[in-house]
Amino acid sequence: MDIYCRDLKEHKIVELKGDIDYFSVSELKNTIFKLIHDKTPSIILDLQNVEYMDSSGLGLIVTAYRVMSNYNGKISLVNVCDDIRVILKLATVDTLLTIYNNNKEIV
Repeated sequence: MDIYCRDLKEHKIVELKGDIDYFSVSELKNTIFKLIHDKTPSIILDLQNVEYMDSSGLGLIVTAYRVMSNYNGKISLVNVCDDIRVILKLATVDTLLTIYNNNKEIV
């Protein structure tokens, strides 16, 4: 998995390329929790180049949501493919966080 971070106003955009699964989730976890440690107010995971996410990816997103809620931080998603969107809805993760359809909705 390739991970790139960039700033967009008060948001930290984390662009991902590759699958989010048991084998790659630890690298993503390290990136997200470094940002959480720095008390980043808003993290947005850009899933434009992600076609697959398993339960370990869902678990990481929910854990990050809970930890960030402790300091009023926010984690969101953008550019989510239909297959992953279905999984998020089935797990009701879509009720916890904002899912932007595209980058223009963020600003």
